[in-house]
Amino acid sequence: MEQVAPEIQGAYAVSAEFYDVLHGAQYRRHALALSGPAAAARVGIVELGAGTGLVTGVLVDASSVPVHAVEPAAAMRTVLLSRLAAAGPEALGRVTVHTCRAQQLDLPARADLAVCFRVIAGLPPAERREVWRALADCLLPGGLLFVDRPPAALPAGPGRRRAGRARVGSDVYTAWLTERTESDRIRLDYLYLVHRRGREIRRARETFHQWPLTDEELARELGEAGFRPQDGRSPDVLRLRRLGRRW
Repeated sequence: MEQVAPEIQGAYAVSAEFYDVLHGAQYRRHALALSGPAAAARVGIVELGAGTGLVTGVLVDASSVPVHAVEPAAAMRTVLLSRLAAAGPEALGRVTVHTCRAQQLDLPARADLAVCFRVIAGLPPAERREVWRALADCLLPGGLLFVDRPPAALPAGPGRRRAGRARVGSDVYTAWLTERTESDRIRLDYLYLVHRRGREIRRARETFHQWPLTDEELARELGEAGFRPQDGRSPDVLRLRRLGRRW
């Protein structure tokens, strides 16, 4: 039976409402680059941290194989399942939604493509290393993994920036992100504001954490899990090949 820790089950309870509206454009940019690898998949696809399904939709449209979407946060999974239902019976028949953590996923060698965006940076080091191994176990030898690069260092000091803005009817939705160091991790405080005709009518907050990972540490962990970097990497997305055995 798939089980989810309570703290993960309740994650994104605030942010899920604003996610597609304010962060969708960045996700779609990453997703479109996966159309080619998804089309080449012949066995299956695993998406770790499927979120609201922005990337899932691209993977399904481009491929013809089973897709395993892993999303433990109930608020995000609600949007994901609604998106799959709207996509029609073909998507519903090909996507299996898993509510567990990645390291609890029981899919030995069921995929030749894995995708993991906006997950790795949010994991404490010990759990992160478990997830690398879980991803390797899901992939056949020679399979590909695409993952966004985690931050390499703690921020030099507190910083605040706008993280999205969109108009919805007569309302303007805005996200502000404040980053600061908190012990050995990065604290991310999101503030969501809704204005109508220049007047604030609503605000909401949610906090997340990230753990930095140097390039040297990243290379070592990937090697230990059985991955080798491939050419053609973009600055923010890593393309990794699953080796036939662990290094």
